Amino acid sequence: MIDTVPRPDASLPELLAARARHASDTRLALDAVLGSIVALGAVFWRGPGWYFITSIASCFLAFGFWGMADRELGERGNAGSTRAVWLLRAGRIVAAIIGALAAVMAMLTALALALGRMIS
Repeated sequence: MIDTVPRPDASLPELLAARARHASDTRLALDAVLGSIVALGAVFWRGPGWYFITSIASCFLAFGFWGMADRELGERGNAGSTRAVWLLRAGRIVAAIIGALAAVMAMLTALALALGRMIS
């Protein structure tokens, strides 16, 4: 496990990275698996607020996947094939992008649900 403590003035990405590095393997796997199950369930359900549920579940999915890839990179170090290290780094980048997009979508969807339909 990578032991890092975030600074008192840490940014949100630094805080999330420290949180993922301190989480157990089981927790990260549960976040990834349950996030994907809930996201797929909400997409098939398409009930009221399904955009919001899907985006929150995608945040959990990305957090779990990023944490697992980061932990594997930390354990491997420079040992192992360069292809595997490259794939883990690429997976970490993809998970970060998905998580950021899902967080923005969750915020915009929450704002849209709070404001409701506006007729001028």
